[in-house]
Amino acid sequence: MRFPMKNRALILTLLLGTLLAGSALQARAREVININRNWRFFSNSHTSDNATMVNLPHTWNRDALGGHNDYYRGIGNYIKDIKVPAEWRGKRVFIRFGAAGDVANLAVNGRHVGEHRGGFTGFTFELTPYLRFGETNSIWVIVNNSPQMDVLPTAGDHNVYGGLYRDVELIVTEQSVIRASEGGIRLVQKAVSSERAAVDAVIRIDGQRDRNLLVNLAVTTPRRDTIFFQASRFRVPASGIGTVTIPIELESPTLWNGVENPYLYNVIVKVTDQNVTCDSLAVPLGLRYFSVDPKTGFALNGRPLQLHGVFYYEDRASVGPALTEYQIREDLDYMVEMGVNAVRTSPGPHSQEFYDECDRRGLIVWSDLPFVGPSYLTDRGYIGTESFRANGVQQLREMISQYYNHPSIAMWGLFSNQSMRGDDPTSYIKELNTVAREEDPTRMTVGASNQDGQMNFITKLVVWDHIFGWKEGLPSDISVWLKQLQANWSNLNSGLSYGAGASIYHQDDSLYRPDYLGNWHPERWQSYLHEQYYSFAKNAPFLWGVFIANMFDYGAAGREWGDGTGVDDRGLVTFDRKYRKDAFYFYKANWNPDEPFVYIAERRWDRRVKRTQTLKVYSNAPEVEMLLNGVSLGKRSGVNGVFTWENVTMAEGMNDLEARSDSGIDHTRIEIAEDKIHHGIN
Repeated sequence: MRFPMKNRALILTLLLGTLLAGSALQARAREVININRNWRFFSNSHTSDNATMVNLPHTWNRDALGGHNDYYRGIGNYIKDIKVPAEWRGKRVFIRFGAAGDVANLAVNGRHVGEHRGGFTGFTFELTPYLRFGETNSIWVIVNNSPQMDVLPTAGDHNVYGGLYRDVELIVTEQSVIRASEGGIRLVQKAVSSERAAVDAVIRIDGQRDRNLLVNLAVTTPRRDTIFFQASRFRVPASGIGTVTIPIELESPTLWNGVENPYLYNVIVKVTDQNVTCDSLAVPLGLRYFSVDPKTGFALNGRPLQLHGVFYYEDRASVGPALTEYQIREDLDYMVEMGVNAVRTSPGPHSQEFYDECDRRGLIVWSDLPFVGPSYLTDRGYIGTESFRANGVQQLREMISQYYNHPSIAMWGLFSNQSMRGDDPTSYIKELNTVAREEDPTRMTVGASNQDGQMNFITKLVVWDHIFGWKEGLPSDISVWLKQLQANWSNLNSGLSYGAGASIYHQDDSLYRPDYLGNWHPERWQSYLHEQYYSFAKNAPFLWGVFIANMFDYGAAGREWGDGTGVDDRGLVTFDRKYRKDAFYFYKANWNPDEPFVYIAERRWDRRVKRTQTLKVYSNAPEVEMLLNGVSLGKRSGVNGVFTWENVTMAEGMNDLEARSDSGIDHTRIEIAEDKIHHGIN
């Protein structure tokens, strides 16, 4: 059912309004009920009599957040009693978990419903056969985060949290429904340009056999104007499960164009059975296309775009991975402020709310499978058993199915820093790559690597994870490596990642590479390393993306170095999100030209020995003036957002610094305590 373009919008709006109004007097076809509140929780060493009341999202591993490497890894029980209305009799009831770390078993009224293995993807069970309608029903979830050698990840230094750390919902529907779990509607972008878009809407129906259903599909703009409508008949097969494909054609579409214009259409699908609404569902549609060339890098909608990315762990002090929607938005606010346009999900897929926000903000996402390589000598990232391989494939298929429609996702990550310690993972990476291409030929695959080997030639993209200036060598060594990359491996689509640890409490007069395994990680070295890497990477257009490790500090209870608090301190923002480290402002100066600012760097190094100092400012302004104790030291032009005043003689005692530019003003105070320190009074 198509109309001439000049009349189509008006006719479709009226038609869709009539269709929706026809069901307005009926009960809602799909009811989604959040059940996060009031769960009883107890560990396996207790009984339900000792249960405490918790709200979701929840993790029991606050002991890991305290930096204890022996944090509890075992079984936790969640029980909730729910009154199921008698009016639901004749309907179907599902329960959807956003995630459970790592293995979850569900029992309803004492009967086992099912098991899910893997802590980063969601899962859905149908409860209908297990419920007693008109009565109170018991839901019992047994969650296990103990180490299991056939559930990914089996290695890595990140905390493996236990719990129901994402939302849990009940879904109540009629008998014939669009698949209740994510993936019920798959929008396959076959051909996209600024002139035309061709998309197949593949809709999975789960319903009563032999019923003749009407499937209506409409595409609306953000202003709710209907620009496309199509209807299709579908007869439910004997198996009860089938798919119907509705082609969508749009002329002169507005493209989803990253942070510049993250334009989202809305696709509304409604299923009716003899004029009775069975189900309805809406999903976003962002039309875009991308490519990568080994010489010119990444392109979005045909235009070059170097990706300024970060690694992001959904993990923060006091809550672990049990982030609320507000906290996810707050984390992304930090990224947008810094000028980030790309994000890698570490160590595995994140919540739907995270991807929704990336869609709305125009961030490019690298969504990762938790196939993580070894961080310690005792780790084995790959264990070549049949059950291990099957679990990785299961989690990969779930990730692609559940997050397929998010326009922000440009690539599926298949592995991270695998090594030859133990079984050779090369053939398995090939298997994963084949599965990913079969499930989604529209996107690229990517792997993160820190060593040579055939594994680097399997995925479409590779990101080299470097440690120059942190674990060995100097930051400037990256320039030699980049020349070697171009000379020997210019055919690879290469990206770069790097980072260094820093504590805001560690300030040092000397600038040197610290021992990364030691307990002294000075903030100045982190800033210096990032300044050096950036200066070389920005002149390498063949790098399709640069990813900083990490955006935030994250929990790694096995780490005894740095502050010794079980935190990976390579973040540009502290674990509690209270403090932006200096390197954050360096990237803001280079990646975010739209938010003028000036920032006096090394401000936490506020008690110094020598009177002669070099003063540093980060800013995106063309020129900055520095004042010392009210006296101008002159104006400077910056290089890569860095402004310096060398050989500045400061007064003994307290000194006032003020940086001025058209972007604003910043103040700080520095104490020169030369005499006191020399006399051992510091």
